[in-house]
Amino acid sequence: MFIKLWMQRDVVTIDPDTPLGEAAEIIKQNSFRHLPVVKDGKLVGIITQKDINQALPSAIDSSLGSENRVIAAQAKISSFMVNQPITASPMDPLENVALLMRKFKIGAVPVVENDKLVGIVTETDIFRAFTEIMGVRETGSRIELQIKNNSTAVYKVVEICKEFNMELNAISVYKNFSHEHQLLTIRVSGEEMDQLIDALWDSGTKINQILAGGNTEKVVPS
Repeated sequence: MFIKLWMQRDVVTIDPDTPLGEAAEIIKQNSFRHLPVVKDGKLVGIITQKDINQALPSAIDSSLGSENRVIAAQAKISSFMVNQPITASPMDPLENVALLMRKFKIGAVPVVENDKLVGIVTETDIFRAFTEIMGVRETGSRIELQIKNNSTAVYKVVEICKEFNMELNAISVYKNFSHEHQLLTIRVSGEEMDQLIDALWDSGTKINQILAGGNTEKVVPS
């Protein structure tokens, strides 16, 4: 899954000469936390709500007069922004960008193509992508299974779903569940759910739980 499928394309940007007070107002009005900084069409930095809050003096700080607060609000964001921020390409895999955000503890990554800012991806976008990939909005049942830790176990489950004409809406694998097993989660829909469950048990697959219609059922073989 490429990042271009999940990034925000209509990005609000500001100039490095923008005063802190104006940047703070833009963030407040748009209810976001990251502002890419662009000059002459090129990305030169990024400033966050946290950067601005740290730069602007607090209104409850009695040691600072109103004149000092005005001066601070007029300071240019170029002195407080992150220069040369970490960026992504539209064709970068979603998981690579998520790992970058985790590694560097950042909440957003500007997306650049041919030196031009074409989008931005935030933590919210990553979570949105995760829920879509997991099929959370899809109808049907979510089944969590323990399968053997080999390359054919997943295909076996898929073949069983196919045998009973079950639509496979989402699939995920956690390989490090245990030394002998991997954890497979599928979301399926179809008319032959009971037959599917029986066939999965008969194949040697252990079903941990089934989530259908908002109810979680822990399953033990009969």
